[in-house]
Amino acid sequence: MRPPFAFVLVSALAIAVTACGGAPPQSASAARGGAPVVEKPVEDPPPAGPPVQVDCGDFTTCAIVEGGSVRCWGHDKAGELGDGGGADRTKSVIVRGVENATSIALASKFACALGADKKVKCWGTGRIANDGTPKDHAKASDVAGVEGVEELVASGAIACARTAKGITCWGADAATIGTPPTGVFTQVAAGFTHGCALDKKGTVTCWGTGDWAPPKGGFAKPASITGASYLATGDRHACVVTKDKKVQCWGMNDAGQLGTKPDTELHKTPVAVPGVTGAVKLVAGESATCALLADGSARCWGSNAEGELGLGKKSSDERPSKVASVPDIAGMCLATAHGCALTKSKSILCWGANAAGQLGDGTKEKKLEPARVVW
Repeated sequence: MRPPFAFVLVSALAIAVTACGGAPPQSASAARGGAPVVEKPVEDPPPAGPPVQVDCGDFTTCAIVEGGSVRCWGHDKAGELGDGGGADRTKSVIVRGVENATSIALASKFACALGADKKVKCWGTGRIANDGTPKDHAKASDVAGVEGVEELVASGAIACARTAKGITCWGADAATIGTPPTGVFTQVAAGFTHGCALDKKGTVTCWGTGDWAPPKGGFAKPASITGASYLATGDRHACVVTKDKKVQCWGMNDAGQLGTKPDTELHKTPVAVPGVTGAVKLVAGESATCALLADGSARCWGSNAEGELGLGKKSSDERPSKVASVPDIAGMCLATAHGCALTKSKSILCWGANAAGQLGDGTKEKKLEPARVVW
């Protein structure tokens, strides 16, 4: 999602000569015996408007700007920034070829955007074009056979689109993705190699591999869930908002991602998350979960080894706790080891691991307290 580096003419000529096998010309200072001049890439201009959505990939973060352009920052080795791959970026750069975006979704090595035309474009590395072939460091490209999209999600190795006709997933091979259920659904969520969908009755169906593969996968269809209003899934756990605005989760609980004391059991029956009421939406990271409440606050629990819950501290596991430093949350995302929130005043704050610059604050320093994205 970083634009191609813009260099002065002498640097461009240096690259061309090197590619042909010759030695690059020296800069003027080097010719006089001084240190060679290293040209820096030209940064994109500031966004023309405020952010309206944010999403987190494993080591990358992206946001939609008012008006529909997309900007991303962080890891770019697989082309996650939409420029064909390059150095990590600690400040946001424009994703070329994406306009009028209404939603974004980030996986581990690729990202996708839903346009106003209800079609999808993806960039990065993986089977991102839904045409059966893997792509490597691809720039923004159309996703084949996916139209009329109402919802777009991604995580880990897959992306999924929900339409009025059903659900389509891509990004990995068919054996990894499994077969999405047929029918009409109100919401879809993606985990690392599985997906889950919520229907109009508030019941959940999941698909993928292992414990998520129907009909015998233990996590595939939790029978006790009815009347749920929202759904989220991490790598090996999933949660729903119940009819009474509380939260239930099922799956693995090795990091306390179900909201209770960690254990090694396979929780096939959903368990109630203690101390969380008034929930409206959920977001899930690899082994962590957050509930967004009606009052604009958030409660988070699970893995917090890198401070990814935004609580101002690190911990091996965390019971549901309030994210006190970010009031009036409008949207939120969690990834492998970092998280971000979009506030109602349209600023983005991020926290947690930052080795690739995924917090977007201009540094690569870990932040336990939420840091404002340089916008």
